[in-house]
Amino acid sequence: MRENGDIKNLYYIYEKKKAIIKDFLLKTKNRNDEYVLGELFFCILAAQAKAQHARRIVNKLKEEGNLFAVNIDDLKRDLNYVRFVNKKASYVMEARNRLDELKEKLNLEPVELRNWLASKEGIKGFGLKESSHFLRNIGIGFGRITIIDVHIQQFLKDVGIFDGEIGKINKNSYLELEKKFLDLAKELKIPPEELDIAVWLYKSGEKEFYG
Repeated sequence: MRENGDIKNLYYIYEKKKAIIKDFLLKTKNRNDEYVLGELFFCILAAQAKAQHARRIVNKLKEEGNLFAVNIDDLKRDLNYVRFVNKKASYVMEARNRLDELKEKLNLEPVELRNWLASKEGIKGFGLKESSHFLRNIGIGFGRITIIDVHIQQFLKDVGIFDGEIGKINKNSYLELEKKFLDLAKELKIPPEELDIAVWLYKSGEKEFYG
């Protein structure tokens, strides 16, 4: 087992937040249209923005019964807390129009599905990271794929697994880091989908988890 202060701190966060983490992951098994579309919206909005703000917008649309009906102008007014308002509003509208197509793809093997999501034919605004984020949030690919965001990259660097520049990885380095993260999860005996949430909570400094 690795001896590292970051590992000890991570275990502390994991044990403290384990019930919340497991409860969230249990909810990902619900793949009705509202849940899938909500997570699709959330992952588009959360890219390069605060997860808290993205979740607030999605929750507001759900509470108003407006997730399937909001128009682009009203959505833009709601996006005052996120970056790239016009672009993200456009991506959300297009994603909603493609929900039926997306649902047909959910039976694909997880890596194939992620590749499609991140491709030019997939969902606008999604690269490997946000595709992985969306799939984690709808309960697909557990133990196979994971989210290599800047918090994961920083953690891997802190424990001596990654020596590159944070936020500057390409497809090949993403996949290399993903394998290292999955190996680390096995070593730490924490399921990877739980480990990535624990790392996010630890490295982001956030008190709450938003998805």
